[in-house]
Amino acid sequence: MIYRSAPYIMSPQTLYECVGDVPNVAFPCAALCDAPTGRIAMYYGCADTVTGLCFAQADELIDWLKRNHT
Repeated sequence: MIYRSAPYIMSPQTLYECVGDVPNVAFPCAALCDAPTGRIAMYYGCADTVTGLCFAQADELIDWLKRNHT
């Protein structure tokens, strides 16, 4: 590990992330990176009820981690 951020990269915000078997939980399950575009697809669990999918750009995420590391 090179960088670790002080603030969370993601946290439960929406109803399906905040209400479920385990409320107020969003946890990463898998990440896929498309090297040519730099797009990262992150699958994550939402309140132990559903699976979510969010996207980020690798360069933007790395820049954010560098600015917010502990």
